[in-house]
Amino acid sequence: MKPLISFPALQALHRPCIRVSALLATLALLLSAAVAEAQNIRTERVSFSTGTSGTVIRGKIVGDETIDYVLGARGGQRMVVDLEVDNPSAYFNVLPAGNPAAIHIGSVAGNHFDDILPSSGDWVIRVYLMRSAARRDERTDFSLSVHIGGTGHSVQAPDFADGDAGGPDYWQVTGIAGGDHLNVRSGPSTRQSVIARVVNGQIFRNLGCSGMGNDRWCHVESGDGLMSGWVAGRYLRESGAPSRPSPTVPASDFADGDAGGPDFWEVHGVPAGDYLNMRTGPSSKYSIVARVANGQSLRNLGCRREVQSRWCHVQTPDGAYDAWVSGRYLREGAGQSASGQGVFVPSGSSVSPDLYMRPTGEVEVSWSGGCTVLYNPAGNRIQAGSTCSGNQIAVSDASVARFHR
Repeated sequence: MKPLISFPALQALHRPCIRVSALLATLALLLSAAVAEAQNIRTERVSFSTGTSGTVIRGKIVGDETIDYVLGARGGQRMVVDLEVDNPSAYFNVLPAGNPAAIHIGSVAGNHFDDILPSSGDWVIRVYLMRSAARRDERTDFSLSVHIGGTGHSVQAPDFADGDAGGPDYWQVTGIAGGDHLNVRSGPSTRQSVIARVVNGQIFRNLGCSGMGNDRWCHVESGDGLMSGWVAGRYLRESGAPSRPSPTVPASDFADGDAGGPDFWEVHGVPAGDYLNMRTGPSSKYSIVARVANGQSLRNLGCRREVQSRWCHVQTPDGAYDAWVSGRYLREGAGQSASGQGVFVPSGSSVSPDLYMRPTGEVEVSWSGGCTVLYNPAGNRIQAGSTCSGNQIAVSDASVARFHR
């Protein structure tokens, strides 16, 4: 008769089973954590309104929340994505659906993407917080702008302005988002004043370009020879001569039938303590980009009637800001007035600063906690309040840069 196995021996036999059970339990925890993390990625399909090629999405994420915005596009189309946030740890990536290989990583390349898509199908724009911020359960409000254009035609030809003899005789404007315009400026910089706006298909005579890539500017002249200025070269492609001179800016449609109109408007008739909303388009359905008070002088860029209302396209006297306002609150003005009360741009968020552009062009950035940062008309910082943190100053700098863009 064989002796019974001792209790220590039984423990030794059972120990491997305990190790295997513990390993399985650990794996189960890891898998459940991975599933939980995957479940925290919310997917939303993006679609554009009829007749448009882009949209703006506003939302918020907290902690490890991630949102995948999915939209279809064709290979060769140009995608432009901009993300505005109030937390510097928030970014977005761009990647093909079902493929983890991102073609844009926001934490490395920043929150602006402008490139030609290499393939057709669904593309994902993933909005997220960096892991360190997510672990602290931080949050951010965000505004995501997405545009899909036609086939890209980025101009990468030589720098004609430095003496090269090559280059086409004419350019054609292309790649502008639906309903938008290309600004023609008085000089080769976004800080130069806007003197006209043109749409896709406009033909320009080539007077020479300078710079490369996204910093390339071209000196152009309208087909009728009445206007010359500078435009961003990335929106131009080679073209033949126009069959007939094309107007640079559509004729102003004044509601009273006048062919002209004053050079400047003055804001008038807004109730005390209130503001006149400046909007992205000629309707109250368009988003508000700024607000102005009685006495503010605005350059007249043309008016038109929409249904029963008259809307006017206006521009601040320094040329840095233009939008649409209701014509009922405008009267003829004499130009920039010292009594103007400036342009107020609300952030719409308790954790982001408000911007106020004085009639003289300086910009004040104000935070709810009392921090105020002042910038000159060129967008350079003059001084910052003693209560301002380094992060508030950095965000203020970025906000003013976007304001002058």
